[in-house]
Amino acid sequence: MSRKTYIKMKNLFKRIVQKLEKEKAYLNRLDANIGDGDHGRTIATSFRKALEKLGSKENLDIGVFLEEMGRNLVFFGGAATGPLFGTAFVEAGKTLEGKETIFLEDWTKALENAEKGIKRIGKAKVGEKTMLDAIHPAVLSLKESLSGNDSLKKALKKAGQSAQKGMESTKDLISKKGRSSRLGERTKGHIDPGATSSYFILVTIIKTCKKF
Repeated sequence: MSRKTYIKMKNLFKRIVQKLEKEKAYLNRLDANIGDGDHGRTIATSFRKALEKLGSKENLDIGVFLEEMGRNLVFFGGAATGPLFGTAFVEAGKTLEGKETIFLEDWTKALENAEKGIKRIGKAKVGEKTMLDAIHPAVLSLKESLSGNDSLKKALKKAGQSAQKGMESTKDLISKKGRSSRLGERTKGHIDPGATSSYFILVTIIKTCKKF
């Protein structure tokens, strides 16, 4: 990885950390409705520590950079946060090894593989009120854009909008996974914090990469 690309990737994750810190209280409130009320603090801290542990490794390409961040997230994240978000970045990174420029096909494969990793680790499906409900619509949107020969800029914008709609749709779902699943019907009417933080992360990546 060139120093220029390394700096861009480092700045990308700094912006993710900043976004999560900014939304920490909101994510905690969402989590208080159906969980322990600490999702915002946990995920913001996890990403900050993962980035700090990365240190200065300018020889990493985009894919290996993501894999390193993913492994750090697994180490610093909570019982669910670490393995799920960490695996997502590791699997996306494997797809992008050797890359210094990412095209629409790369975006599509990377996010699709991230989703597969989350499903494997979390044993969850779309519609069970999890982070997948924000990520899966974005994957479908990217695939549609790829088939329709959309520009990368247009495809990313549509993917972000799809992720937002998916995140918002969790308000009408009943939790089937994690601690919140014990509340059953009482989880309906509340947006899922994991889907929300996933949306925040994805949209931050999209907005930042559109400026690369």
